[in-house]
Amino acid sequence: MAASLSRPFFISLHMPYRQGWAQDLANTFRFQPVAVRETPRVRQLALRRGCAVFLLNERLNPGPAGDSSREFLYDVDPRPTLGTASNVCFEVDDVPGLCRQLQSRGCSVPVPPTELRDDSGSVTYGVVSSIVGNISHTLLDRSRYRGPFLPGFQPIRGASSSTGDGIEITHFDHITYPTPCGCTLLRAMSSRTEHPPGWRVLSPLPGFPVIYRTYVKNSALI
Repeated sequence: MAASLSRPFFISLHMPYRQGWAQDLANTFRFQPVAVRETPRVRQLALRRGCAVFLLNERLNPGPAGDSSREFLYDVDPRPTLGTASNVCFEVDDVPGLCRQLQSRGCSVPVPPTELRDDSGSVTYGVVSSIVGNISHTLLDRSRYRGPFLPGFQPIRGASSSTGDGIEITHFDHITYPTPCGCTLLRAMSSRTEHPPGWRVLSPLPGFPVIYRTYVKNSALI
């Protein structure tokens, strides 16, 4: 992709109805909830540890999805919801220009460049479809925003950045997309090519078709 990408900002997980993934991330991996958005139909919860952010998207009833493709902010609704990571958000400098560039190369843009704002500033985002399965990519410019997460979300008061376990998770190192046999394997954005000295790898949550890894420093895990 001939695009100027800065770094991953969040990975979206679309959860089946009434699954306990937020508890797994909080209790097992000590991710802290920082912001939430809820409508009568959907709930979105952002959990952070270091610079690694998960956005959990969940429908609040088991019925069929509505006609709107914009019920989830900063994302699209993968149908069917298979219980997987389905969106990797990248920070970029020029969302409109990058969307035009990708569209000219045949990429689908289900959410065109959109500006959202609140008292902490504004962001611009668009969502493009990946060539891999039901994966999408949110392209986000939040250089003019100073809030705890993103406009449209309410901060969770009392959220602590300390986990108390002495483990520092700094960032998503890379993301792997499994593809069917015979397809081209897309490897996305690795900020490091080697394991830093003294760092260890946390295992991913079991059962995720899209596998991610985060690096931890001074880990006491065995």
